[in-house]
Amino acid sequence: MDWYEDLRRRWKPNAVRVLLIGESAPDPGATERRFFYAPMLDRRDNLFRGVVAALYDAIPPGRTGQPKQPWLERLRADGVYLIDLVPFPVDKLSPSDRRRARREHVAALAAQAKALKPGIVIVCHGPTFADIAPALRAAGLTLAHTVPLPFPLGNHRIAFVAGVRAALARPALPPRDQALARAKLPAEPGRF
Repeated sequence: MDWYEDLRRRWKPNAVRVLLIGESAPDPGATERRFFYAPMLDRRDNLFRGVVAALYDAIPPGRTGQPKQPWLERLRADGVYLIDLVPFPVDKLSPSDRRRARREHVAALAAQAKALKPGIVIVCHGPTFADIAPALRAAGLTLAHTVPLPFPLGNHRIAFVAGVRAALARPALPPRDQALARAKLPAEPGRF
């Protein structure tokens, strides 16, 4: 897991305004490793594409093989940071083993999230939300949404983008986080 954590640390903002929480990094199987913070865009970068679309109205945020650096720099500058509930890939586990892995890591994730002192938290996976929302609230963290968001895979990306935008626009959030929902970063030709 060092590769994943090294990349994650590289893009950690000084102050976390919006903490994104995923289920786990993906299991690459026999293919090349991929990850939200990997340097190159992959056709399977569903969460990355969904987050960039939600925050910066950029669909698609580039083509496979293009560098993610401009977008990762923007996310870091805006205080957006992703952590995962489970510290190892679970996407190829059975449903019951996957659920067990999530539940076994709830306390550690809540402590990690609290230590980051985020302005708000957005959980980017429905089953993960169900498992961790009570612990995040008990830790005194502000969940920006009250219902689970679908993982932005395929046709669910539209609902994910709308859900993130609605969460960031909630009146109960600090004005700087509402403003992030309205930020636009136009895609520049040849630059992602």
